[in-house]
Amino acid sequence: MNVESDGQNIENGATRDDTIEDLERKLNENPDSANLHYNLGLAFARAREWEKSATEFRVALKLKPGLLEARVNLAGIMLQKGDYDGCINESLRALEFRPDIAEACVNIGIAFLHKGMLDQAEKSFMEGLTIDPNSVIAHINLGNIYLTTGNLDKAVEHNSNAVRLKPEFGLAHNNLAVAYFQNQDLEKASIHAEEALKLGYQVHPEFLEQIHKGQ
Repeated sequence: MNVESDGQNIENGATRDDTIEDLERKLNENPDSANLHYNLGLAFARAREWEKSATEFRVALKLKPGLLEARVNLAGIMLQKGDYDGCINESLRALEFRPDIAEACVNIGIAFLHKGMLDQAEKSFMEGLTIDPNSVIAHINLGNIYLTTGNLDKAVEHNSNAVRLKPEFGLAHNNLAVAYFQNQDLEKASIHAEEALKLGYQVHPEFLEQIHKGQ
């Protein structure tokens, strides 16, 4: 879920540094501003107050149905709360307005993944990568799908892409280590497991032991 505004919806004197109290005061003066409700939704999301955030996004959408950022963020909150069908539905509605929103495709993919629908998840992640080839989340999740289905070459490919795009991401190194391990490349598995540890990721001790035993 994107909880940062890109600035294009900030209006009526609102800024990214506004506190929740600042935005609530401005809304008292201008209660019909969809963009102020949207920015308040972002502020609540940053504070991890999901219900209040979702409420503000819904109000923003009622006032301005074409405010796609609000719909995508609402879908992200539903994903966070485990409402996978709601996430899929809101993301699809966003894509009806504009079919090139990579984040909406990725949200759908994650929701399908949680529902155990791997084929649909794979399709959604691939659609997201068609729009944004640099989506780390799409690559990570595709890597997980291919590890699950035993397509190890693709698992290595997508986890490698995630590491290339975000080398400081410990989870990506861990997942790439798993892919290399399952592909019998213990040297590279060890390299990326150690890198994940250096980055603060909690690599499973039994996995590290398996790598060291195999070398």
